[in-house]
Amino acid sequence: MLVVSNIRAGYDQIPVLHGVALSVTAGEVVALLGRNGAGKTTLLRTLAGELPVRGGLVRLDSQDVTKIRAYRRARAGIAHVPQGRGIFGRLTVEENLEVGTRAAIGRRKADVRDEVYEIFPVLRERRNQLAGTFSGGQQQMLAIARALCGQPKVLLLDEPSEGIQPNIVQQIAELVLKLAADKGIAVLLVEQNLEFVLHAASRCLVMDKGRIVHTGLTTEFRNEALLKELLAL
Repeated sequence: MLVVSNIRAGYDQIPVLHGVALSVTAGEVVALLGRNGAGKTTLLRTLAGELPVRGGLVRLDSQDVTKIRAYRRARAGIAHVPQGRGIFGRLTVEENLEVGTRAAIGRRKADVRDEVYEIFPVLRERRNQLAGTFSGGQQQMLAIARALCGQPKVLLLDEPSEGIQPNIVQQIAELVLKLAADKGIAVLLVEQNLEFVLHAASRCLVMDKGRIVHTGLTTEFRNEALLKELLAL
């Protein structure tokens, strides 16, 4: 589904990613772990097209999307939920979802929204409410719902548990797992909450200084000693 080969990227003249390679298959949830500054968010932004690729390839199915702009990547099937969620607080739920449907091709927007409302019935009930009045957990659900309105093949999630109550974190982890399984979406998530990762992801990648330095099954990361060793690189 998503194949990344030897990606290099950064900010202005500052290189951050140094030959990152990974793959995520349809229906799989892969977690990206690492210390702050390791390059995790930069990688997601690069895959979404927000930062230019300076070298390497990004492929979605058989399509090379390395050089295409962010809006075209969204239409090709890559959806990005950034850290902090990025919802439009002064717009209603319905209006936020309307923005998301612009990436959907070949479907009536109303049908796409109705399908998303089936997954998030609480959003249907509050469709006319301003998004900025929602709690952190509700805003995260809205951000994911807006991403789903683009009918994505790949979902990039940056810190989905950040600033959310523990009981809601569990619900979002279960939602991510269900979306991958039921819709065949490939999910790549950056997450610091290990319980979230252990519940939702099947594989983990560890980043350090802009490189993938370890790959393993999620069960391997239940070993606290190994986890501390890897994240202290």
